[in-house]
Amino acid sequence: MKKTLFALIASVSLMLAGAAHAGVIGFEDVATAGDFTSLADGNPYAALNWSADWYAGDNSIDGYGNAAHAGTHFSVNGFGDDPVGISGAAPFNFGGAWFATPAGAADKASWIEISAFDATHQLIGGTGHVAIGDSYQWVAAPFSNVASLSITRDSGWYVMDDFTIADPTAAVPEPGTQLISGIGLLALVAARRRSAR
Repeated sequence: MKKTLFALIASVSLMLAGAAHAGVIGFEDVATAGDFTSLADGNPYAALNWSADWYAGDNSIDGYGNAAHAGTHFSVNGFGDDPVGISGAAPFNFGGAWFATPAGAADKASWIEISAFDATHQLIGGTGHVAIGDSYQWVAAPFSNVASLSITRDSGWYVMDDFTIADPTAAVPEPGTQLISGIGLLALVAARRRSAR
C-alpha cells in the first residue's frame, strides 16, 4: 500500500510540475567571449527569429557587470532601430522577461513596452510603459498564440534576460484540474484496496 501511495503521489507531483511547459531563454549558450554577438546572425536562435538590433553579451563586458539576471549572459537592444522584434515560425505563448539597464551605459532606457501580435499582425495586447532601472524587474506579458513581439523604449540601452515562453503545441491544463484528477486516482486506489480486503 505504501509503495502504491508513494507512486501515486510522485505521479501527481510530476503532472503538476509539467503543467506549465515553460521554457526560459537565458542566452548562456551564445558564444560571446567578452564581446557582443548578434542574435540575428544565429537565427533562428531558441526557435525564434531576433531582429538585427538584438545582441547577446556577458557580465565581463565593461559596464555590463550587472547585466545578467541569472548566469552570466544576457541580451541587449542595439542603440539603432526602435522597436526591436522577436518572432516565431510557429505561434508561441509568452510569459514575460526580466529587464534592467546596464550600470555603465551613458544613455539608459527608463521604460520598456512589450506589444504582442498574432499571425495577421493584429495586436493581441501590450504591457504599457513599464519603468526599469539598474536592478532587474520582471515584466509579465502573458500573451497566447503570439507570432511576433515588439519591444520599445524611450531611448537608450536596456538588457533582457530569462525570456520565458511556453510550449504552444502542448495543451496546458489547469493545475487545479490535475490536482483533482490526482485526488480522484488516490480515492480509487484506496477504495480498491478496501474492497480487496
